Amino acid sequence: MAKKTLIIGGGIAGITAAQKIAQNGGTALLIEKEGHLGGNFAKLTYTFPVLADAKGIVTREIKTAEELAGIEILPRTTLESCRGEAGNFTVELGTPSGRRTEQVAAIVVAAGFHYMEPTAYTEYAYGRSAKVVTSLEFEKMAAEGRLPQGPARVVFVHCVGSRDKAKGYRYCSKICCSYSAKHAIMLKQANPEAKAYVFYIDIRALGKGYEEFIREAMEKYNVRYIRGRVAKVIESGDKLLVRAEDSLIGNPVEVEADLVVLASAMEPPQGSRALAGILGIATDEYGFFREAEANVRPCHSSKEGIFLAGSCTQPMEIAAAVAMGGLAASEALILSR
Repeated sequence: MAKKTLIIGGGIAGITAAQKIAQNGGTALLIEKEGHLGGNFAKLTYTFPVLADAKGIVTREIKTAEELAGIEILPRTTLESCRGEAGNFTVELGTPSGRRTEQVAAIVVAAGFHYMEPTAYTEYAYGRSAKVVTSLEFEKMAAEGRLPQGPARVVFVHCVGSRDKAKGYRYCSKICCSYSAKHAIMLKQANPEAKAYVFYIDIRALGKGYEEFIREAMEKYNVRYIRGRVAKVIESGDKLLVRAEDSLIGNPVEVEADLVVLASAMEPPQGSRALAGILGIATDEYGFFREAEANVRPCHSSKEGIFLAGSCTQPMEIAAAVAMGGLAASEALILSR
């Protein structure tokens, strides 16, 4: 019987799974298609609902993984084929130096997620105006010290691609309410003179600390929340006009803005269906990897011996992805001993 566990994806769920396997006497082979570990976590400036240094945290976790003797990390590596069964899989990997074949007892899929490109929402001028950006692009602006200065006005738009069966996805992306609040707070901390507006359908902030975090944005940082969908973003000289309806009072509203930030949906990782085909596991209607029993076996895929971890199964926050990575590791260890 093989003893290794193959982990596909070097984001926080995959890193956690590898750490737990190595720390409990197992051997993990961690592959990442990019040239570095960290996934989407590494692109963040701060976490939420506690504003902690995201890059500092993920750098520490990567360093721990790199120093553990039981983990081999292969960047720029993809899974090319998989055959066999639980306890004895034969996998072929595509590495920068050529093909490599490995025998593994279990496989953990931790392929992460992708932020939807909101190009279908032409009414928001994304792709036409440099002043309309996604939440991930806002993170990059913040990291590079490029947030608007002075008495700027910034509008944050919720649910771009989420809860929208016409042009996006029917599901809620779960974290958008919280990370938009985080971005508004980041703006106000960097530039107290700025005014921040958040357009929302309703607030979904479940769990300890999340409701309080959004309330802090409103009350401590004076972020103005307006209930209503944005209908259009219009370029007007060097400004943007954001037109919407305030559904609480039933009146149209227009806000002049220097920057508009779109909370684009969390969608399945790119290539998820192709990867599922190689592994022989199921995906849902959207392309997320489908759990065998979401309520009681959330880390089990539809195939014995192949486990799931993190937001490749559904939108989730960092803490949930970490917990799922640990759970997948414990299941994989059973097969590798």
